[in-house]
Amino acid sequence: MALRASPGYTLSEIMVTVAIIGMLTATASPLLVNMVNFWRQTTARASIQRDVRASLDTINRFARQAQSNTVAVDRLAGQPPFSRLTFTIIQGQTVSFYQQGNRLFMRRGSNVSLLASNIAYIAFAFPRTDDVTLLTVAITAQSATFLGGSKALQLSIQKVRIMN
Repeated sequence: MALRASPGYTLSEIMVTVAIIGMLTATASPLLVNMVNFWRQTTARASIQRDVRASLDTINRFARQAQSNTVAVDRLAGQPPFSRLTFTIIQGQTVSFYQQGNRLFMRRGSNVSLLASNIAYIAFAFPRTDDVTLLTVAITAQSATFLGGSKALQLSIQKVRIMN
């Protein structure tokens, strides 16, 4: 009488399979972590760029309409120096851009709108003391990425010309 082989796998076949799966897992998990980290950094950078560029465009548009003798750079209590810009536009409305915490706000008359969040620092300055029609705006923003890290990005407009 002949012995028939029972259906199934041998112990050595199972051990080889487990070893192969273990090696694949060991090499794939760092790759997966790096891909997630790269994706979060790229997303944070794109979000920061979008928000800050839109904010800089808005600041530029309104600052060009400012009456040069009404432009003031100061700060709110508890905020960084030079983090608020206030002026009157030619239509007679008072416009203010200011940092409060990690957010950038615009006040136009009695309306307040949020321009950007994740602001680390905004600075308004006059690059030349003899010409108050030139204004410099610099914004540094940062966003959380992965494993407690953050992505910081600085964007600026050099020399916004106040037209009035």
